[in-house]
Amino acid sequence: MRKTSAIIVLVLALATPCQALIYHTMRKGENLAIVAKHYYGDPEKAILLMEYNGISDPRNINPGRRITIPEVRNYRVKKGDTLALIAKRYLNDPKKSRGLAKLNGIKDPKSLSPGMTIVIPVEILHTVRKGDSLSTIAQRYYGDTNSFSLIALYNDIKHPATLKPGTRLILPIQDLRVIRKKDRPRPPAQPKTQPVKGKGAAFLEKGVNDYFMGDYLGAVKNLQKAVALGLRGDDHVSKAHRFLAYSYVALNERNKAKDSFREALKVDPEMRLDPVYVSPKIIDVFEEVK
Repeated sequence: MRKTSAIIVLVLALATPCQALIYHTMRKGENLAIVAKHYYGDPEKAILLMEYNGISDPRNINPGRRITIPEVRNYRVKKGDTLALIAKRYLNDPKKSRGLAKLNGIKDPKSLSPGMTIVIPVEILHTVRKGDSLSTIAQRYYGDTNSFSLIALYNDIKHPATLKPGTRLILPIQDLRVIRKKDRPRPPAQPKTQPVKGKGAAFLEKGVNDYFMGDYLGAVKNLQKAVALGLRGDDHVSKAHRFLAYSYVALNERNKAKDSFREALKVDPEMRLDPVYVSPKIIDVFEEVK
């Protein structure tokens, strides 16, 4: 596995908690999905790295470029604290206290007591594009259209239907936690027998990891095993065929890629591809099938 380079710098400031900022220097052959997988355990958080670092074209990042790996911080409530004071101090706006309450599951702000831990989110900037709605933005960044209400609350938007292109939104992200070495789970021991239903899940994960690491033949092998052994749920079935298609495109096997996209679309007819994660070549093949 290619070693990941990082520089950790401690930044102390009077107005913010003591926090270690992590900087990553991009290496040849890396992309944001690989970096997101390494730090967060989730390649789909690549979009957050892209937006946080102001990267306009994620497919064209020069080796040697240093990017910031953002992470949420925990704040322990002290006597006399209120959510408005905490929001003003760490998020520069006391009005964000309502969003802070929602993120932390606090129904009654008056219930705040010393010793409680408050998660201070990472803030991502998003400029509204033509065709955007709070629901589509919520789906893109949170994977859940219902999170549109959080975006509206955090940005003090009273009439979401009037959202205009060019509007700048601040999106609070609360699940960006860097996986430290001591926290990385050990791979579970493989049982001698696996349940009949969904026993291809382990091969699905291996295949996806192989793809992100550039081992496309390995990805095809493991993803084919995943499909053959059976997967639990349409989302996993679609994912296996989708990454098979990606791998076939990388191997210049266009017809096989089309067949895999067709299988993915059978279980997920509304499937779309995001240029943050895939190349224009993959999107071209997908559009032909779509």
